[in-house]
Amino acid sequence: MLFRSRGDGAGEMGDYLPTVDLGTGRKVKSVAMGENHTCAILDNGLVKCWGDNEFGQLGLGSTSDRGDAPNEMGNNLPYVRFGGGRKAKSLALGVGFSCALLDNATVKCWGKNDVGQLGLGDTASRGDNESVSSLPVVDLGRKAKGITAGSSHACALLDNGTVKRWGGNDFGQLGLGDTSDRGGGADEMGALLGAVPLGRKRSEEHTSELQSHSFI
Repeated sequence: MLFRSRGDGAGEMGDYLPTVDLGTGRKVKSVAMGENHTCAILDNGLVKCWGDNEFGQLGLGSTSDRGDAPNEMGNNLPYVRFGGGRKAKSLALGVGFSCALLDNATVKCWGKNDVGQLGLGDTASRGDNESVSSLPVVDLGRKAKGITAGSSHACALLDNGTVKRWGGNDFGQLGLGDTSDRGGGADEMGALLGAVPLGRKRSEEHTSELQSHSFI
């Protein structure tokens, strides 16, 4: 199949740029983008993802890409199912993985997991053979108010104003004073995952900054 870039030539933008078909009558509330995949929260609170799916980051229980062939979008693109009637409040996408903050203040992550970025205590990918509905929530020890993600790590703002991060840490991006990954081994999450020590003043400023990024 021939893939085309858009926006690099005349007559490709504005009315000439087609909309992404996410289903009859559906509208989008928010969009999040990873390296090669995209997810959207729709007006019904449900989520659809498309693009690269090598690690199951689309949350559809397979590794088949979506959106690169006819009849894969619109009503033919399945929803990501979180289980228990849960809906998404916000999304955060990294390289090959996805996370959702759900309407009960829990977080689920799926896709690539080579450095523990899913926060599930191992390094096995999820969503390539499993439904997201069957996955456990990320154990953060408290309720979450916001989420964001980098290329191989994720970050949550908790209900007490503290911040926890997990996943890849080769450059110290978890802010824990070392370069050890977190989330890929036993006893690394929950109460055993330390909050980022920002100091009281910086913690308050960081909380405001995270909240300003439309996480809540």
